[in-house]
Amino acid sequence: MVTLSDLADQLGLAFQGDGRMRLNHACGFSELNPGGLAYLADSKSLNVPEGVFSSKALDLEGLKGKGGAVIVPQGTLALGLNLIFAPDPLLAHVAATLILHPGMKPNKRIHPQALAQPKAKIAKGAGIDFGAMVYAGATVGKGTRVMAGAVIMEGAQVGEDCIIYPNAVIGPDSEIGDRCIIHAGVSIGTDGFGFFQRAGENHKIPQVGKVVIEDEVEIGANSCIDRARFSVTRIGRNTKIDNLVHIAHNVEVGPYSLITAQSGIAGSTKTGSHLMMGGQSGIRDNLVLGQGVSLLARTLVTGKAQDGEVLAGMPGRPMKEWRKLQAALAGLDKIVERLQKIETFIMGLGFKRKPTNNP
Repeated sequence: MVTLSDLADQLGLAFQGDGRMRLNHACGFSELNPGGLAYLADSKSLNVPEGVFSSKALDLEGLKGKGGAVIVPQGTLALGLNLIFAPDPLLAHVAATLILHPGMKPNKRIHPQALAQPKAKIAKGAGIDFGAMVYAGATVGKGTRVMAGAVIMEGAQVGEDCIIYPNAVIGPDSEIGDRCIIHAGVSIGTDGFGFFQRAGENHKIPQVGKVVIEDEVEIGANSCIDRARFSVTRIGRNTKIDNLVHIAHNVEVGPYSLITAQSGIAGSTKTGSHLMMGGQSGIRDNLVLGQGVSLLARTLVTGKAQDGEVLAGMPGRPMKEWRKLQAALAGLDKIVERLQKIETFIMGLGFKRKPTNNP
């Protein structure tokens, strides 16, 4: 719990209203209640002219009754409300949320019932929880917490200030950068799907490469990232991966990318920075995508994509082209109906339908 005045000071921002009012949780604007802190991203959110807060567009009396405080754009006018003024209200609200909800207390010790093998290298200040296992030859950096049931296998390296949630597995020789978050059930460094056939039988191709996860990457629950066949499967810096995502062997995902749930990238594909993949989208193998490529939900990319392209559909095509195609498909039944009427009219003039020669 923190007062409005203290919170504004910690954020380095100006405020108005009751500085002694206590705040204890972050919330959305529509959920604002006593002790809550919400935000409005810009003046358009208020549905009023820029810099003006009006009771016509927003029930200010009702807002006053809710209590709490709101982070608003600088220059917003609203007398009688508890406000914090920020050049970027969303950024300020995120910082305030971390103050109001500091999260788990750091664990800086090895639990007596953790399974850390003698030759494991665990930095001072790292925490290994009950039932977690760190194999010989693995490295865990300072400030990192490995939670119950997680496994760091031989040769794996985990950087500083990471969080490895329960039952995550960091496979042999995998490298995790600093300040990464690996959620529950994630598997990093599993064998890539490599097989060949001889005489009708499937034979495994050894996967002897590794996975490199760069700094500040977050990987959602139950996602899987396969190790490379020979070299590296790489996830670029500051990339955020949702739950239930599969990244195949030899893939290189560019930095600052966003990949949402149930998406997948097939083997040996390389993407530029700032890739954005909507839910249940996919990219086929052995492709090269430019920077800033965006995929709408359920898009399947089957060919190269240039910088900044927005793709949709299956197979993926430029969004404007896809929208035209969808509009045409929506009117297809009317086109068929018109053709049937034309056909009936022509037959009425004495023309006969040409017989079909069935093979």
